[in-house]
Amino acid sequence: MATSRGYLIVGDAQRDPAVRALFDRAVEQVEAGTAVVDAAYPVGVVTDGQKILGSGLLEYRVGVGAGPAETFDADSAWAFVERLRPLIGWNEMDYQLQMWVERRLGAPYFVNRGRDWDQEWVLRPDADTSGVPDSFYDFACRIAIGELKHGPSYASVSANRIFGWVSALGSDLPGRLKKHGSGDLPADLARLQTDDVTITANDALAVIRIVIRNDSAQVYEVVLDHLVRLVDSTDFPRSYAIEFRGPTKVYLPIKGLPKKGVHQLFAAAARHLELHELIERYARSAMREDAWYENLHDEQCAMPGTFAVFALGMADRRFAPLVRDYLELVDGEHQSLQAKFVEAYIDSHGATPESLAYLVACAGNIQHLRHRSTYPAMMANPDSLGALLALRGTDFAWRAALFALWGRDADSERGAVSIVAKAPDGLKPLYNQVFDLSGQETT
Repeated sequence: MATSRGYLIVGDAQRDPAVRALFDRAVEQVEAGTAVVDAAYPVGVVTDGQKILGSGLLEYRVGVGAGPAETFDADSAWAFVERLRPLIGWNEMDYQLQMWVERRLGAPYFVNRGRDWDQEWVLRPDADTSGVPDSFYDFACRIAIGELKHGPSYASVSANRIFGWVSALGSDLPGRLKKHGSGDLPADLARLQTDDVTITANDALAVIRIVIRNDSAQVYEVVLDHLVRLVDSTDFPRSYAIEFRGPTKVYLPIKGLPKKGVHQLFAAAARHLELHELIERYARSAMREDAWYENLHDEQCAMPGTFAVFALGMADRRFAPLVRDYLELVDGEHQSLQAKFVEAYIDSHGATPESLAYLVACAGNIQHLRHRSTYPAMMANPDSLGALLALRGTDFAWRAALFALWGRDADSERGAVSIVAKAPDGLKPLYNQVFDLSGQETT
């Protein structure tokens, strides 16, 4: 059974009955929890000494090995998916699962009247959907929810496409899921109702809706504890929307942040000092580089935990480690709100060791951190220059930080010499160290 590629794929099972039997044993082992994983790329499962490509085994189980359409069992197929996911990871599975939906529901019944980047799926005029079993709709919707729970932030596009296809084919399942969720969440986390708080969490929509009617520390504690439990103890989607309404509209003293409910929630909760540790617990549980608040877009996009981190960072120096962890984790290619926090913190605290550490971390993890004219004067003292030198590096972050602090002149040796020449005589040695000009004439 050995192949030149070093592992078996589903095509091998289709050609050779002996290999198909091997795939069947591998499926049984995954379902029994006894499968052996070979994590070397490409990740696979080892059965009887033979490596089987993990995605190929999935393709076999939900396709060739699943039998005819009329006997397809969505429950057992999804149970296999859930057994395989911890072994090889969702990112090794999502393509084959999407191809299953494409082959079973997409290609036979829909045509794209739009473009690849602006798709418009239309039901074929001659499409006969009477033969589509309900189990196909069930499995397809589970794939869509799996995309929301385990996929990257942009997986919501494919999930919504799947929901749209299933609805257009005549099933009311997407509508029921969007109204009630998947049913996988514990009942007390899917809905909480008291005199002061209403919280509903829908994992099919990836939305948490929160309404409070009493602006007290006890109410915010209930909300925060619910959020922590939801993101810590369930498979709730890592990218999600928080929709919040409360009696007090208060926001953080940071110019340019979107005045959305999720911002209001954490700004209001952070006024209560006794809740700060609970807010940090939420932030650390929620932070994921490839996850987003789904109701914030374009220049307002934000990683989950963003407003919690900003609220704590502005309130108390004790949370500086949390802020630094956030600034290093955040996806600086697609998010820029962190720059607004850093600017507001510097405006409030000056060029302190904490604020400079934030600036350097942010400068290295953002597309562009702007220079502000107030910075050079803030830096013209031995404490600030010394704090900056303690953060010295030779990488992109250091150069970007110098640009943010001193502008375009910091980008060239000639400009740096000019900056040092204008500095007070007593500070010139420190400026020379900052710009690495110890051997240059700067008087």
